[in-house]
Amino acid sequence: MKMVKDYINLLPREEKKAADPGGTMKVLLIIFVLAWGGLFGWQGKLAWDLQEHMTTIAWQKYELLQQLEAMYKELGIPAPTGTGRQKSALIYTLLGERVLWSEVFKQFSRTVPKGLWFDNLEGSTTGHAAIKIKGGAYNYLSVAEFMLAMEKSNFFERPQLLYAQKSVVQGQDVIGFEITCGIKKGGEVR
Repeated sequence: MKMVKDYINLLPREEKKAADPGGTMKVLLIIFVLAWGGLFGWQGKLAWDLQEHMTTIAWQKYELLQQLEAMYKELGIPAPTGTGRQKSALIYTLLGERVLWSEVFKQFSRTVPKGLWFDNLEGSTTGHAAIKIKGGAYNYLSVAEFMLAMEKSNFFERPQLLYAQKSVVQGQDVIGFEITCGIKKGGEVR
């Protein structure tokens, strides 16, 4: 059985439709989806145009490289070989095998204890990078501290004491020493 309130409508039809908030939300949602779709489509078109432009530039580059190679042949100049990546890899390899002597001296400045000095430094980079150090100290403890600092360093490899000999110079005891050690090429320096 229907209640009286179910079939009695006191509001006019026009006012009843205007009070419906769901219809307005649907229209706004449709406008938003259309705007978003249009924006996405526009971005897609721009990406497609950019891809076509990049393809055109790649072909132009290829044609220019062909012309450059023909010019090299015509002028009798040997053309450089290898790609850019191969050249970069070669340069990186050569730099990795190089010893930066400024870094070696910087490491020495951090590891040399007080009362120790160098008389002669001789470096070699053929094959395995190594350095030979001849110097002096006022006591054996300074030589031992220097060796320990070199062992702890991330820069020097396997320091070896060839000799440490006590002598008297101008009335003072002096320890003469000789150390050899390897140097890490391209190694990480602390």
